Amino acid sequence: MSLRDFLDAHVTAGGGEARTGYLAQHPLFEQIPRLRRDFRVPELCTAGGGSVRHTNAWLGPEGTVTPLHFDSYDNVLTQVVGYKRVVLFPAEQTKWLYPKEAGGGGVDAQGNVSAVDVEAPDLERFPDYARAAGLEAVLGPGDGLYIPAGCWHHVRSLTAAFSVSFWF
Repeated sequence: MSLRDFLDAHVTAGGGEARTGYLAQHPLFEQIPRLRRDFRVPELCTAGGGSVRHTNAWLGPEGTVTPLHFDSYDNVLTQVVGYKRVVLFPAEQTKWLYPKEAGGGGVDAQGNVSAVDVEAPDLERFPDYARAAGLEAVLGPGDGLYIPAGCWHHVRSLTAAFSVSFWF
């Protein structure tokens, strides 16, 4: 499927015609290297002599969600198009965020995903989540957000959106 076909079918179709499709944590810039000319790596990613390990694209329609999780790398999440809401919890609050056990395949393999739905927490199943104190940020075009390794974060697209994450 071409990128244009993906956008037409999953991102830009109006009137409820779009089928939800989310190009998430995708190595788009490895597939289409000439796109790298369209952005600069944030200076924070290379401060102190470090380097970017992974550059990922996130492209999807309004309403796409990345559930509460943490990454093993420092990250600068940059917003290119559209708006996203990010809810952050420091690593020290892990005890209240109910990490799923590691194992198996898919998103649960690393044990870095929470069992809690941040937008509709079930406090009967996860009572200690009520003790967690998250911070919220809304990112718009041109914004960047530093997310330290181990920091829990939940992301929702408020509009059709394109983001780039720089893991370092």
